[in-house]
Amino acid sequence: MDKIVGIVQARSSLPSILKDVATGKRYVITQRSHARAVIISPEELETLEIQADKSLLEDIKAAKDDIRKGRVVSAKNYFSRRKG
Repeated sequence: MDKIVGIVQARSSLPSILKDVATGKRYVITQRSHARAVIISPEELETLEIQADKSLLEDIKAAKDDIRKGRVVSAKNYFSRRKG
């Protein structure tokens, strides 16, 4: 569950907030009772960005399908073939 804090409390509690965010918690920062910002971990941001990129999601699905079907080449073999 998200924690909701006012901007004044967020300023005075930032080190504690950052520790919580590192463990997966999210904070909604309010100003005059209106949500103004959300603090999330970099990992959660990356996940959200990936989920928003439909093309990237399709590439990930295709890669998983290739792995499942055994259509893979090790990096060592791939790059050794490209040198020649």
